[in-house]
Amino acid sequence: MSSQPKVRRRSRLYEKLLQLQIHTLPLRFLFHLETLYLFTASDFVSIIFPQTLFALFSVLSGPALTTNPSTQLFITLTRLPYTLLWVWLNLFILCVGNQRLPSSVAEDVQNKPWRPLPMHRLTPAQARGVQILSIPTVYLVSVLYTGAERETLLLFTLNWIYNDLDAANDHHLLRNVMNALGYTAFGAGATRVMCDSGFSLNGTKAPQWLLLIALVLFSTIHAQDLYDQQGDAARGRSTTPLVLGDARARWTIAVPVLCWSVATPTFWRLAWWAYCLPLGLGCLVAVRVLSVRSVQGDRTTFKCWAVWIISIYVLPLVSNPEVLLRQESGSK
Repeated sequence: MSSQPKVRRRSRLYEKLLQLQIHTLPLRFLFHLETLYLFTASDFVSIIFPQTLFALFSVLSGPALTTNPSTQLFITLTRLPYTLLWVWLNLFILCVGNQRLPSSVAEDVQNKPWRPLPMHRLTPAQARGVQILSIPTVYLVSVLYTGAERETLLLFTLNWIYNDLDAANDHHLLRNVMNALGYTAFGAGATRVMCDSGFSLNGTKAPQWLLLIALVLFSTIHAQDLYDQQGDAARGRSTTPLVLGDARARWTIAVPVLCWSVATPTFWRLAWWAYCLPLGLGCLVAVRVLSVRSVQGDRTTFKCWAVWIISIYVLPLVSNPEVLLRQESGSK
């Protein structure tokens, strides 16, 4: 979904295994490890980093979004590896479920030849086997170590609807709904993982904030569809740029981005200065969406969108920065 990672079509390690026929255990382990990474390589900017930061900012906001009245910065940071692991594991299942499909393989041969299946690192049947094995493994990890089993089950369900039932291709609005629900589920699950033991999202402000975030994502997430219109058209996908046309689709991104840049700080009743970052980044995204119209330009614009959405995610912490003030006073 985000920019193509800077990897060669055939990595040096892959070339060694094919040309030199080196099958030592360390090299084979590194080869398979790289294969796992390549499944998710294009989603670090769009999902892993933003949704992990969503969890970090949400937990650090303390009672603004969680049941913890006094969040400790150090304890929260110790949960960061668990959160990253949970996000990556669930994303891995989603990516394998999508990339193993015949239409995805055909598209990736043209647009993302560095992915595992176009590189023949494994077959679609083997990828399906990996997915089948990964589902109970990831759920078990979620139950035993993260406490986010409900969000894991929700992501499994969304994965099935999105990929196996082909909801991603039926209608552009349904595609946006599924993406918004998936991103929000990642954020909610990551927050649950990062919460201290015995704490969770509260039942007052948190549901409202998650709903608002889902609406923000639903109305702007098709920024990721601007730079891959040729591939989506070849695959027969129903995306907003293809249905409405490129020019109209760009306005349906620029206007909501500007509106949400004002509405989200207002939701938290923040001071005027708190509007500066989301509104400034929102203006950047809106200007780029309307004026920069190339594949590489749209790819960069989506990266700007990812930074903009992070500026939205940080607002709960801005509304309740006491945890950072306590940490600063405690270090003196």
